[in-house]
Parts: sequence; structure tokens; C-alpha cells
Amino acid sequence: MTPPENKNLVEEHKELVKEVLQAYPDKSRKKREKHLNVFEEGKADCGVKSNIKSVPGVMTARGCAYAGSKGVVWGPIKDTKKP
Repeated sequence: MTPPENKNLVEEHKELVKEVLQAYPDKSRKKREKHLNVFEEGKADCGVKSNIKSVPGVMTARGCAYAGSKGVVWGPIKDTKKP
């Protein structure tokens, strides 16, 4: 992904992030703010925190991939191996 060249585009994306966060309750918004940010030219990264523990009961991308592959791949294999 190429970084945005136009400063107005960066500001528009920041406004979009703020708009998305407004849909969350205060407690959830504080947690989600760490996961949403906009890349700016010249910075090392966009500051998104991704190496933190997930909240129990919330389906993560990793959990979704595992559950999906378990059902899609291993389900039919188990079905064909029944005696």
C-alpha cells in the first residue's frame, strides 16, 4: 500500500476513524482507539497496537481463521473416516 500523498487525504482518514469510533460506547472506544490509526508520510509506523492480548469472548481474526479451517477442512475429513 502506498502512503497517501495529499495531506487532505490523511485528515479525511483521521476524521473517518473518529467517526467510526463514535459508534462505540466510551469503555469500548478507549480500547479500540489503540487499533485504529492513519499512516502518515515520514513516520516509522502508524502507531497501531497489535501485540496485545484479546478480550475473552471476542472473535479475533486468528480465532476466526482457526474455527473456519477446522469446520471447512477437518469436518469433511472426519465425515469420510466414519466406520
